[in-house]
Amino acid sequence: MVTLILWVHVAFGFIALAAAGLALGSAKGGGLHRRAGMAYVGAMCAVSATALALVALRPNAFLLAVAVFSFFLVFTGWRAGSLRDGRPRAADHAMGALMVPAGLAMLGAGAAGLASAGAGGAQPVILLVFGAIGLTMALADWRDWRAGPVAGKDRIARHLTRMLAGTIATITAAVTVNLAFLPELVAWLGPTALLTPVIFWWNARILRGRAA
Repeated sequence: MVTLILWVHVAFGFIALAAAGLALGSAKGGGLHRRAGMAYVGAMCAVSATALALVALRPNAFLLAVAVFSFFLVFTGWRAGSLRDGRPRAADHAMGALMVPAGLAMLGAGAAGLASAGAGGAQPVILLVFGAIGLTMALADWRDWRAGPVAGKDRIARHLTRMLAGTIATITAAVTVNLAFLPELVAWLGPTALLTPVIFWWNARILRGRAA
């Protein structure tokens, strides 16, 4: 059973990666972009569901935290693109209510791992980085919603940020599985370090009105 679920998980991961590439390479707002984006969201939902199934069969708190973090990115990115009025619904608040305690737990586990005598591996650092990103984004959502609807260029920038961040998570999964010769910390955080500047650059273009 575990092997079957793992193969389904990997297959949907590759589908998500292909759909993400198609969405990024197509005209933003066009039909192909929307269809590819929805295919990506659907595939990532399947990836998250199979990850939870694997964790249920073989408990692993680290993989559970990464699955929650990845799903949060994709879900909030999709919602930012879908909610044209910029007003959150109950599902959006529920997602934040899931990510905040998960982010705090990731930060706590990461700090405890670093503080433990003889603790090895890169997992504590990974938990600290991903936990900080997820927690910051969830709290930023509530802060911005209190100020009013997130609409216009701000909405597009949020959609872009979260979907690209979700794509980074997908690439990270592919790297950790297929490039096992890389150091663990490089495999897990390398895509984030390399591609996060692209998010900032693209956001700057959108917010200055130079991109559709």
